[in-house]
Amino acid sequence: MKPVLGAVIAAAAIATAAVGGLTRAQSVAGENSGGQPAGAAGNALSARQAQAAALAKLQAHGEELFNQRCKSCHMPPVEHAPSRSEMAAQFPNVIIDALKTGKMQAMAAGLSDTDIGAVAAWVTGQAPDAKFDLTGEMKNACPTGAKFDPSGPAWNGWSPDKQNTRVAASTTITAANAPKLKVKWAFAYQGGRYGQPTVVGNRVFVTSSSGQVYALDKQTGCVAWAHKARGSVRVTISVGKNPKAASGWAAYFGDMGRNQVAVDANTGQELWVVNIDSGGRGILTGAPALWGDTLYVPLSSFEEGVAGLAAYECCKQRGAVAAIDIATGKIKWKSYSIPTAPAPFKKNASGTQMYGPAGGAIWSSPTIDAKRGVLYVATGDSYTDVEEPYSDAVEAMDLKTGKIKWAHQMTALDHFLVGCPPQRPGVNCPTPNGPDFDFGSSPILKHLKSGKDMLLAGQKSGGVYGLDPEDGKIIWQTRIGQGSALGGVEWGMAADNDNLYVGIADRGMPTLSALRLTDGSLIWRHRAPEPAKCSFEGRCSNGYSGPPSLANGVLYGVNQDGHVRAFQAKTGKMVWDYDTAGRHYETVNGVKNQRGGNLDATGMTFAGPMAFLMAGFNGASGSSGPDNVLLAFSVDGK
Repeated sequence: MKPVLGAVIAAAAIATAAVGGLTRAQSVAGENSGGQPAGAAGNALSARQAQAAALAKLQAHGEELFNQRCKSCHMPPVEHAPSRSEMAAQFPNVIIDALKTGKMQAMAAGLSDTDIGAVAAWVTGQAPDAKFDLTGEMKNACPTGAKFDPSGPAWNGWSPDKQNTRVAASTTITAANAPKLKVKWAFAYQGGRYGQPTVVGNRVFVTSSSGQVYALDKQTGCVAWAHKARGSVRVTISVGKNPKAASGWAAYFGDMGRNQVAVDANTGQELWVVNIDSGGRGILTGAPALWGDTLYVPLSSFEEGVAGLAAYECCKQRGAVAAIDIATGKIKWKSYSIPTAPAPFKKNASGTQMYGPAGGAIWSSPTIDAKRGVLYVATGDSYTDVEEPYSDAVEAMDLKTGKIKWAHQMTALDHFLVGCPPQRPGVNCPTPNGPDFDFGSSPILKHLKSGKDMLLAGQKSGGVYGLDPEDGKIIWQTRIGQGSALGGVEWGMAADNDNLYVGIADRGMPTLSALRLTDGSLIWRHRAPEPAKCSFEGRCSNGYSGPPSLANGVLYGVNQDGHVRAFQAKTGKMVWDYDTAGRHYETVNGVKNQRGGNLDATGMTFAGPMAFLMAGFNGASGSSGPDNVLLAFSVDGK
């Protein structure tokens, strides 16, 4: 990599110090009045012009680095990674964190801090130190002495129940009053993206890719506390009793550095932290599942996205579940989704040693089956050509030991790495590169009216399965989507006592469907309309990739076009449609004219008379301040 010239480094240091406080437009273009400067005003203008010129040099270097290391995945044709235009909506610190401590570390190998700052400056159009003022959010702090009260309605974790049905346990929002839902308050924050709102008692808990974790008052949106994590956080928080917490309650979440954390639910004070895996490419994405005195934490991976470098020893990362004692943070047991440890099996064309098997990432929250003493997980694809029967599978692990009791692989030989299309295969690419038919959503355990139990799973292939929880044998299977690397069943499903509700993210046929639990037959199907407005990146797709939610017989589906739509669960009749992305909000923490965004990865949550939803998965270029907004709904906004 070419070093940055000393003069550019010095100028960049001056520029970032001075330009960081300017707006996006000012930092990119400077302020040129068109007239000749004079006196102090002229000196100030000259300084700004010099700053803009230094920043332009830094950005030119960043563009060079981007083209060398990032372009193949982030410029068209874009398959899995966010596009450059999507990343332009971020603040520079988000890009810098991803390169230094997040999923893009391998692609940034050998880069200096100045190099990384240059990439962030070019991608975002801002100076590397420009960032949303997180401290300003505490101007909306709750009154002194306000305490966490865990009593009352809740949506705790990925689902209110441990079977992951996503049925609201306690809400007064019904089919009759759902059409009257309006925004009661909005809270703007940087990088919400994946952190589905958890509601327990009088608090709403959310996470962010900026590393900020918040506890907000349910009624007003004031900030009870903010906790700065060690890295980006994308998991949904789980809350439960903890004997070490002064309040008796803890909030549990994990970060992108594989750190599982427990904080006091009342104050945000850290109780313990444990790193659950030494592999440098592991991440925590699925909500931890709390059962008794144990927290079950799923381990995912971003290795498939960074393994394209010729010098990279692909691949060694495996999915896993770690069982953690809630009082001490000690790991009771850890079980890998692929039991066989990676071993050398060949060298690539550049002479780098290759390893396998690898993969089987667990993206979603485990499902608890107390009756059988097991938890169920669904796994992602394989990363190498080494064959194994545990990727793209549903598995049952013993709750006490982690031993895999059974595993059913749905798609064999799905060996896949990002950046391996036929037109530009890399030296580490599997042959052939697989279809990438991960399981990204949690299995659902349902007790049927017949008295039998059934385990339900949905895959990115577009296939949906009804399994026997005793041994994983398929009872029925229905393919309701075409499937693709970013299609099929992405992030979740929901189930009541009659039907399974499934969102499909396929570009050609984005649908929300109801399938009969007993045999998988189609009851009704809604096809998403084409987006009426394609006003910004991320708003132009219309897949139902986020998880649906159920509340009093009403199904709420979240769509990539920014709409949340409500349907009568039995008939599929639409009763409410709200466009989160087509509106601007005056937020309770002082961000003016904040635009909403598209919906993906997380769904709507309900507790008592209120519902909550994070809008802005892909961000919104041109929005003021942060790129995400948490919306709190109530009937008539009261």
